[in-house]
Amino acid sequence: MTTPPSALSVTSHRATSPSGTLLAWVIRPGALSGLPPLVALHGISRNAAEMTELFLPEAEQSGRAIIVPHFPEDRWPRFQRPGLSARPDRALLALLSHLGATDPALVGPVDLFGHSGGAQLAHRFAMLYPHKLRRLNLSAAGWYCLPDASLAYPYGIGADAAPESLSWARRHGEALPHYLRLAVRVFVGTEDTERDRSLRQTPMLDRSQGRTRVERAETFVSSFRAAARQRGILPDIGLTRLAGVTHDFAQAVARGNLARLVAADIPQRLSAAS
Repeated sequence: MTTPPSALSVTSHRATSPSGTLLAWVIRPGALSGLPPLVALHGISRNAAEMTELFLPEAEQSGRAIIVPHFPEDRWPRFQRPGLSARPDRALLALLSHLGATDPALVGPVDLFGHSGGAQLAHRFAMLYPHKLRRLNLSAAGWYCLPDASLAYPYGIGADAAPESLSWARRHGEALPHYLRLAVRVFVGTEDTERDRSLRQTPMLDRSQGRTRVERAETFVSSFRAAARQRGILPDIGLTRLAGVTHDFAQAVARGNLARLVAADIPQRLSAAS
């Protein structure tokens, strides 16, 4: 990591919970704008250091603190969604509590961003704890938990006969009205169409959400809007397509200006091209 400008500081932190220890870098600009902290979640490449580097100028530009958790593979072989074998949601809650207790600038609610596998964790965290967030930003998730009771968890919020499905469907459904009131921004590269090994592929998933990350982002936005309107909620969600961008995060930042779009406090309906 390069040395940040003198006005910035980058510090490392760790928080321990019964679910495990979670590491994080915190970028703190010299002058705070009053915007809420931004939490940025990496994908399965676990590129937290690269993500921290790429968000450095945006912390200075926006005047907001940026928190970049790191789920190392040896401690967190699975972190993309909460389940019986892993509770990354509880570890993230413990981290936010720890940081808020150490620095008033890090007190929530926060804006949450995730790329790829991080976007999977981000929207599932938002479904469980929408009161912890102000805004949700999702980039290039491989697949989604749709707010659709006709689909069994983890593809939707319905339940099948499995006890785990029943429990998690109930938990995701309980906070649904609050979740559907969040401001949500979804990003995906127009060239993010490769069906690589990291993309979850099942006949049911391909049929219900689409075959590529682009199609699945479109399905998620449509499903979110429909679920909100069914409950009399005006949805605040939009999809921004990043021209010429594949699944690469650094490319999305350099070519699609992703870090700036996420860090800037731009109203959803003005920033998103749906």
